[in-house]
Amino acid sequence: MFTASLNLEALQSQAPPQKDASYKSWEDVYRQQWRWDKISWGTHCVDCYPGNCPYRVYVKDGIVWREEPAGIFPIVEQGVPDMNPMGCQKGAMWSQMLYAKDRVLHPLKRAGQRGKGQWKRISWDEALSEIADSIIDAIQENGPESVIHASTPSQGGFMAGITLAPLIHNLGALNTDVQGEINDFAPGLYITFGKFNPVSSVDDWFQSELIFIWHRNPVYTAIPWYHFVAEARYKGAEVVTVAPDFNASAVHADYHATVRPGTDAALALAMCKTIIDEGLYDASFVKEQTDLALLVRLDNHRFLRAGDVQDGGREDQFYFYDSNTRQLVEAPRGPLTLGKLDPALEGTFQAKLKDGTGVEVTPVFALLRRRLEDYTPEKASQICGTNPEVIRLLGEVFAAGQAYALSAAAEGSSTSTRPCTVRSSASATRSGSSTYEHATAAVVRAMSSAATFTRCVSEPGSNPSEPSTEGELIGNESAR
Repeated sequence: MFTASLNLEALQSQAPPQKDASYKSWEDVYRQQWRWDKISWGTHCVDCYPGNCPYRVYVKDGIVWREEPAGIFPIVEQGVPDMNPMGCQKGAMWSQMLYAKDRVLHPLKRAGQRGKGQWKRISWDEALSEIADSIIDAIQENGPESVIHASTPSQGGFMAGITLAPLIHNLGALNTDVQGEINDFAPGLYITFGKFNPVSSVDDWFQSELIFIWHRNPVYTAIPWYHFVAEARYKGAEVVTVAPDFNASAVHADYHATVRPGTDAALALAMCKTIIDEGLYDASFVKEQTDLALLVRLDNHRFLRAGDVQDGGREDQFYFYDSNTRQLVEAPRGPLTLGKLDPALEGTFQAKLKDGTGVEVTPVFALLRRRLEDYTPEKASQICGTNPEVIRLLGEVFAAGQAYALSAAAEGSSTSTRPCTVRSSASATRSGSSTYEHATAAVVRAMSSAATFTRCVSEPGSNPSEPSTEGELIGNESAR
């Protein structure tokens, strides 16, 4: 990857005179592009995940000439492509900003009306003194809470966070939550799975046989990682892109489903209904690894707890209805393995409360099935604009991406799984579904439900989440 990071004016002003290398025109710059004095290491303090990709920096005549991503990462797992090269054209052109005409090198103070673009240069002492005076005035007049630092992944990335943020905190002022600013926390995932980043590392994409690209355009926004998607396709994986536009990632997909902006939740819920109605869900996984088998009181729509049925009962002890013994039993609180228990997913049952009264209870799964009646493919199509048959196809493809795991699990093997990956959430440009709070609650949870029904979690090549260079598989280790 090459970028001419210098313009002719920069070379003419900074390069020492040499008999064999004078820069008089752009042709001279072009001819000299593969000559340098030394090679250094560099990176860019931008929180773009993974960020800080290692670059070889080529220095010529005392200035940065160009940058190249460095392929220095080792093989993590035999048979799986490595992380190299980590970098993109955004990083490769970073050095252009060092010599750009519009780079701000000195403090500037507005010299005219806002929006007029009129500025004057002041000294660092003047700038820092005026900022400090303004902070002191605000604290004295309105209290320290009136001083707010908007946290962002820019401004030097992590380095800015560990320098400015403590100062603001010690003043008693407010640092905004960076996740609140860009919503990279993915609360929809946290609500669903109880973890911030329930995902394996990005090279696990290669293990997938079905990759859903949803709320993302990784060809543009996940450039260092996209090769894992392409390599998975060479291995036989299918790729589905759900997007309003036929973007660069859709070009390389096997399926492209159009959807009206902001209506993805309806599409995902209709897929869930298809999976349930056609019996494509993994019942054993749903019963053991999700809360869908837990009983809910129909009078207040809260989980039935031990505190409801006995004095001094735990508030974190929930219940199943065991189909084998036909009675209510306590759900495991340690390892999730069920043993001889067979929790019911459907039906209405009676539970006796500690005051002697009775209450009707039903599994979460049954309530979810009722809720999904509002999201048949036909009804959802009116909301999201996706053809009902396409919605059914997506649901079936999603489930088929893990269907082989059912027989493999029965044979006691985990090597024959046919995993599915859902790639959603916040991307490198923060354009994912997690960027919007209500979209997260609806869209991400709906997509996560589809993944959970079909065991597309805790298996190699699976997990519905944003990508990471390091992570973990969710699920019960003892059950796998």
